[in-house]
Amino acid sequence: MKLNFLIAVLLFFILTNCSAQRKAHKTNTVKSTAMAVAVEKTGSKVSVKEAQEALDFHNKARQELGIEPLQWSHELSKYAQEWADHLANSNCDFDHRPDSGKWAQLYGENIYWGKGGIYTALDASKSWFKEKKSFKNVPLSSSNWSKAGHYSQMIWRKTKHVGMGVAKCKDGSYIIVANYDPAGNMMGEKAY
Repeated sequence: MKLNFLIAVLLFFILTNCSAQRKAHKTNTVKSTAMAVAVEKTGSKVSVKEAQEALDFHNKARQELGIEPLQWSHELSKYAQEWADHLANSNCDFDHRPDSGKWAQLYGENIYWGKGGIYTALDASKSWFKEKKSFKNVPLSSSNWSKAGHYSQMIWRKTKHVGMGVAKCKDGSYIIVANYDPAGNMMGEKAY
């Protein structure tokens, strides 16, 4: 009788422990794959390593808020690269794409400019992230979006893809452009 009882207790312990381990493994897998989005090619002058660092940084910011991770887009990177090159060839002007014409804006966009060193997509992402201190998750209006618009685009829940391009200007400064699809910062909507 004691032997049957010991076997039953042992079986219960083994089954309970295995079930807990399976749950823990499943939970750990979900947590680790939320950030494990590999960049295989960029579509721009941003290196694969730099693209991965910027994507991981974006996704860490999103994960902190429980927002799905972004995917890297070769097409958006090509689009961002075209604008970065255009700006670099236009005296390094710091301008967003216009609403119409040849260079019309089709996606959400963040732009970064840096001088006096070498700047990467991660540097740009970290700069945009600093706006978090001014961010409030309230419906956007013309009076409240400008202080944290780069950050809110990074974490915009409906945005699923990002791509980035970089260009070096004649004066040695860098322009980094990020494009997001679907675009964020929609007036009257919250980021998440």
